[in-house]
Amino acid sequence: MAVPNLGDLVTSTARRWIPNLADNVTNNNAVLMRLKKKGQIKKGNGGRSIVEPLLYGTNSSVQWYQDYDVFTPPTTSQAVLDGAEYLWKQLGGFISWTGKEERMNTGEYERFDIVKTRLKQMQAVLNNTASASIFSDGTAGAGKELTGFKVLIADDPTAAGTVGGIDQVANTFWRNKTVTTAAVTSLNVQGFLNTAWLNTIRPPDRPDLLIMDSIWFSAYWGSLQAIQRITNPELGEAGFMNLKFMDADAVYDPNCTTKHMYMVDTDSIFLRTSSDRDFGFDVGEQRTIQNADYKVVPIFFMGNLTCNRRASNGVLISA
Repeated sequence: MAVPNLGDLVTSTARRWIPNLADNVTNNNAVLMRLKKKGQIKKGNGGRSIVEPLLYGTNSSVQWYQDYDVFTPPTTSQAVLDGAEYLWKQLGGFISWTGKEERMNTGEYERFDIVKTRLKQMQAVLNNTASASIFSDGTAGAGKELTGFKVLIADDPTAAGTVGGIDQVANTFWRNKTVTTAAVTSLNVQGFLNTAWLNTIRPPDRPDLLIMDSIWFSAYWGSLQAIQRITNPELGEAGFMNLKFMDADAVYDPNCTTKHMYMVDTDSIFLRTSSDRDFGFDVGEQRTIQNADYKVVPIFFMGNLTCNRRASNGVLISA
């Protein structure tokens, strides 16, 4: 009896599985879930890098006037449009099976079970890897990781360096807000949040998502226990521990950098992906290893986090 082609089954089943895999990646991370809901996950094609358009600068001719007051037109070029440039980042993995497993799993249900099991494991690893990378500085694996919050919402936005190819020292508009605090407790946390919030909002631009580590979340949660806590039921149903601050959702994320709380304006943050390698992930063709008795199917993602307005994002760092 001929052995059924498990490779074809793995590939076709993987492609059917991938939409669920994508939903789990986005829905299991509060930042990605919010970006998805707002349509901030954008697909694109080609290019050596990702360019995020942004407006900046002023016009020196603007003034209050009356009757025949004279205006002074700018005598130099008024730069108003630029672009922040981000590199493409790639994430991928392989599911595999041996020749022995292929022959042992000849029944229909056994074959399907092994595919589902390995895809489920792949899903968990991709979920965890993508979620942790949201908070990265992009340097892991020789700069192959996402450009995460440690870069886009930096602890010290005045330090030497570029973000998206723009010098944050020379361009003050291109800096996020940062507040360093004493050790945070339930007694002082709301004062710290108030200060950072007023520092960050620039109506109508303001944070809509607060991401907290366990220290910040516990302190804020404790500060609210004397009054009724208000939560977002949508986030709660998705499994997130969440509260509210002003009109923003406050969420605990175990991947958040220790002693950090990020105030995120998700209107300014994007996940830019390659159209055929988005968080649906691209399932490649089955590959037979030439010098061994096993086969593999690859799954790939290509994209990066980008930002077009750092000034409406902030970070609080406690002692």
